[in-house]
Amino acid sequence: MASVIVTKQAEKSFLKLPLSSQKKISKAIDKLIQNPLAGEKLKGEFEGQYKIYAWPYRVIYLFSTIDSVVTVVEIEHRQGAYK
Repeated sequence: MASVIVTKQAEKSFLKLPLSSQKKISKAIDKLIQNPLAGEKLKGEFEGQYKIYAWPYRVIYLFSTIDSVVTVVEIEHRQGAYK
């Protein structure tokens, strides 16, 4: 099991979302606690980061295998997540 850290930017984005979307994102983050590598690896300028879907949002995170910590970096709508 991994522990989760949410950055201030991600928390701010999360709190602006509707309650139904917050629930979807919370479930996605719960999956990461059980299996931190459940998401897809990102490429290019986002190399080293992962994403997991919570339609229509993306949860972008880092995973440290050394201390088993998931750091949620960003929560964005799918259309603007990689801009």
